[in-house]
Amino acid sequence: MQSRSSLWLIGCTTLALGACSKKPAPAAQASPTVITISGMDYAFAAPETVPAGLVTFKLVGAGKEPHQMVVMRIDSGKTMADVQPVLMTPDAKIPGWLKFPIGVSVIAPGDTGNATAVLTPGHYLMACFVSSPDGAPHVAKGMMRTFEVAANEMTPAPEPATDITITEKDYGFDVTGSLTAGTHTIRVENAGPQLHEVAMIQMPPGKGLADFQAWMQAGMKGEPPGKPVGGVTGPDVGGHQTFAATLAAGNYLLVCFVPDNTDAKPHVMHGMVKEITIS
Repeated sequence: MQSRSSLWLIGCTTLALGACSKKPAPAAQASPTVITISGMDYAFAAPETVPAGLVTFKLVGAGKEPHQMVVMRIDSGKTMADVQPVLMTPDAKIPGWLKFPIGVSVIAPGDTGNATAVLTPGHYLMACFVSSPDGAPHVAKGMMRTFEVAANEMTPAPEPATDITITEKDYGFDVTGSLTAGTHTIRVENAGPQLHEVAMIQMPPGKGLADFQAWMQAGMKGEPPGKPVGGVTGPDVGGHQTFAATLAAGNYLLVCFVPDNTDAKPHVMHGMVKEITIS
């Protein structure tokens, strides 16, 4: 029969072995991984691999034309051979295996835009769908780049605190919070039921929604009557992302140019545009 002391030793040994077998909790990611990407005419200068977790993409307008960065995750074992027809067909329906967790909307040459979201491991693609003066979208001129999001054992950093929320829906925007002149961190949520974006356009003094609508009725040819100042592309239905913006006083438009699932018309043609005045 074992003594009490031997049983105590066995118990302590078992506890010690159990403690050793436990994996330590993953370390917390201190802050977002910041990735700076140059948008040139017509290519992206970007890394081939990005760590999973909370990521901030900073898009720098390094070309002579406006650019955007639409980020797509390619799921279900699909390849670029599957993606290519979708990219090159303006009225193509967006397949379910393409996800849109993050993206930077159109910025003017020399400007910088940003977007922050949690990215999961997988195969990704960035592309620019802005049209050149000749009418050809930049993606048709080769402005696309694949990259990998690699597994990362660290716990994602906490998302940035926000003071404004923009909710996308069919077909409009709800803005919660007071948009005043200065710097804001804006959360964008997609209430669906389909993909949307928030493109911010700063209108010239004395110009507003009526001028933009006149441009639309004229066939949306050339640049819109205002300066693109960023925003985000996406996110997917039910998703969210954030972006920081420093806004001057004046009139702005929130616009969605994503093609509709039913008739392939840009959502702005369905009335998805909102005028806001910042004082």
